[in-house]
Amino acid sequence: MLKTRLIKFFIIIFLSINFTTLKADIKKNIIENINASETIKFKFIQISNNKDENGVCFMKRPHFLKCEYNDKNQKELFVNNKRLAIYHKRYNKIYNYPLSKSYFSEILSKKKFGEMISKGSLIKSDDVFIVNCFIKEKGEIVFYFNINSFELIGWDLIDLNNSKITLKIIKSVKNLNIEKSFFKIPKNN
Repeated sequence: MLKTRLIKFFIIIFLSINFTTLKADIKKNIIENINASETIKFKFIQISNNKDENGVCFMKRPHFLKCEYNDKNQKELFVNNKRLAIYHKRYNKIYNYPLSKSYFSEILSKKKFGEMISKGSLIKSDDVFIVNCFIKEKGEIVFYFNINSFELIGWDLIDLNNSKITLKIIKSVKNLNIEKSFFKIPKNN
């Protein structure tokens, strides 16, 4: 009787250690995939305030992002070093926002992104790996990764005001040659 309990105990310990090791390996593969790309171009669908938007984003690590939306205002989102701006080309209007309150500085930095993934809780779903992260000053962000390639395929963001933004990455291409000048924020006339 004692021998059977002891065997069950060791099997449970062995399986839990194996599962913990497996999670660490998955996170390591995700981080290695992230670190393998200097630039990424991706098509996206963004859902916020019950509104669907789509477009294309260009990212150059560690400081640059430009997203072009397919909408009537010809909206563009820019991250250029420490600045976050939304430009409505149709009206030639620029709206500036503090980058420190967004997750873009963490997503653009390989080191910060890797730290978030390492510290986040990992869940395996049927067809994706889900990594849930929380930063006290910013809110909760949940990343989704392809189960086979470890590619980032989207995220859900819940900010401190409890607003939810979902971004789904449709198709991505890595390591394109993108000049820094491409990310220059336009000026108001």
